[in-house]
Amino acid sequence: MGSSLSVTQTGLQAVENGMGAVSDNLANAGTDGFKSQEVNFESLLGEFIDGNALGGGAVANGVSTDFSQGSIVQTNSTTDLAIQGNGFFMLQEGSGATDYTRNGNLTIGNDGSLLAFNGANVMGYAVNSSGVASGVLAPIVIPQGALAPAASSNVGLTGNLDAGSAPITGTIDPTNPATYTSSVSVQLYDSLGKSHTLTVYYQNAGPTTSSPPTDQWNWTATLDGSATGLTNNSGSIQFNSAGAVVSGGVPSSALTATVAGAAPLSLGLNFAQLTQFGTASSLSGTADGNVAGQAVGVSINPDGGVSVSYSNGKTANVAQIAVATFTSEQGLALGAGGTFQQTDASGAPTVQAAGAGGAGTLQSSALESSNVDVTNELVNLVVLQRSFQANAKALQTEDQIIGTVVQLQTT
Repeated sequence: MGSSLSVTQTGLQAVENGMGAVSDNLANAGTDGFKSQEVNFESLLGEFIDGNALGGGAVANGVSTDFSQGSIVQTNSTTDLAIQGNGFFMLQEGSGATDYTRNGNLTIGNDGSLLAFNGANVMGYAVNSSGVASGVLAPIVIPQGALAPAASSNVGLTGNLDAGSAPITGTIDPTNPATYTSSVSVQLYDSLGKSHTLTVYYQNAGPTTSSPPTDQWNWTATLDGSATGLTNNSGSIQFNSAGAVVSGGVPSSALTATVAGAAPLSLGLNFAQLTQFGTASSLSGTADGNVAGQAVGVSINPDGGVSVSYSNGKTANVAQIAVATFTSEQGLALGAGGTFQQTDASGAPTVQAAGAGGAGTLQSSALESSNVDVTNELVNLVVLQRSFQANAKALQTEDQIIGTVVQLQTT
């Protein structure tokens, strides 16, 4: 009789374990990135009757985690991230331990650290200005200070010079419009971020005597309306019969300028994209460099690239978020806060950029919801309840039989 009681006890304990998993799933139906779990059962070997084995009950022999994708929900925070596909965010705890999670509810700390929902540091790579990752995994820190000013060093001049304009002889005099055909102004910056205006004056000098013949345009440049302190600020450009630049497109020497209070400017001019067609002159120009700027926003690309936008219109690449994938996700150990830890069963992670190899891509301003199927869990709850009732009924019956036996022994 004792063996039947033990069998019933294993059934009740197994059902209790199963109820614990279902209850936990239902409790985390609203937890971002949560993965539902299921208790696995196996039968126990009991007594042998006439050489034949009799079952000895049931026992919970493990837990399976459902790593399927949860639904993606849009949010208003650019640092909220959802992984679409395989992989986990890598987190570094204060102890130095590494955890893994699908919960992309991230924030930026006071020191610029990118923090997970539990305060742990999000891991990734530093990048250069071109967005190329360093290859050294470390906690991501997003710069919060001002973007330093940068002096202009390259000026690109584009547009069309009117081939039908009348040739002009003599030297260009910026103060006398009769000595030039067209002009264009470009904004640029010195080493302190102060704005300056470079004006280029073009003069149609007419056809040359070269073979094949070309049309020549002379140019002169001023800075803030003056040629004082400038060197290499004049030259000529020649166009072929198709209206394309064939000579003078890129001057061999940079235009230099002395600027009060700042480092001298050295500007590489590029006229190669100019044309000379029989339409009205239409000119433009651009220069690199920038004024100082304050950080105004953060954006995260599908490949995990993190960039900061500044008040001066510039954008700087600062980091790339790492995504870890595992050969055996079922081997991961569940940790605090719904995170996971690496084990021998899971194997070492493959760490890479989002979208590379088998890693999923990132969606900004979105979170992955729990993948708990509430309807399915409620059904499981009913099944487990019936199982518990059946085991309890068996225990009650066994208790009645024992009581009867005791009464027979005392009569």
